[in-house]
Amino acid sequence: MQVHAYERSNRVYNYSLDPCGPVYITIGDGGSREDMAVTHADDPDECPEPSTTADLDIGGGFCGFNFTSGPAAGSFCWNRQPEYSAYRESSFGHGILEVLYPSLSQHLYR
Repeated sequence: MQVHAYERSNRVYNYSLDPCGPVYITIGDGGSREDMAVTHADDPDECPEPSTTADLDIGGGFCGFNFTSGPAAGSFCWNRQPEYSAYRESSFGHGILEVLYPSLSQHLYR
């Protein structure tokens, strides 16, 4: 299972907010033949039953192993949008990363 949506993180390291950590940008909507994701597994009542998810051959679903560390330790899904997740958007678009200087870049999502 994959999510067709845009998500940007806060600066994070090891599941914790960290001012020195990187920012991750995921654009999973380009070229999608499926519908875009309007819900996420950590939305209230959206966590699937592990035995009903895809990829059963890896031991119980798209995430066959429970989280072993962090705030969701021992769970199949987060029960809320994680603190490291800064922004999510269900839309179709593309991203442009422009490096302006060696220490400065700009990301645009359209």
